[in-house]
Amino acid sequence: MATIEEVYKELKEMQKKGENIGIFGQSYIDMFENKDKEQPTTKEVDVSFVKNKNENQNTYQSTPYPVKQKKQSE
Repeated sequence: MATIEEVYKELKEMQKKGENIGIFGQSYIDMFENKDKEQPTTKEVDVSFVKNKNENQNTYQSTPYPVKQKKQSE
């Protein structure tokens, strides 16, 4: 059974000869050549929350989905 590196070398050799290695072969080469590059596993995002309040009433503005509202203490 061949190792990952042996398969990579064989595919590179086939590619140099001009043989068609297909999408799988090319993706295998790309995976092997980029294995040492750091792959980000998290992404930082900024989130803000804005409350909309109706100025004429002491309730929040209506939404398309009915939501039970709690009384606000002032």
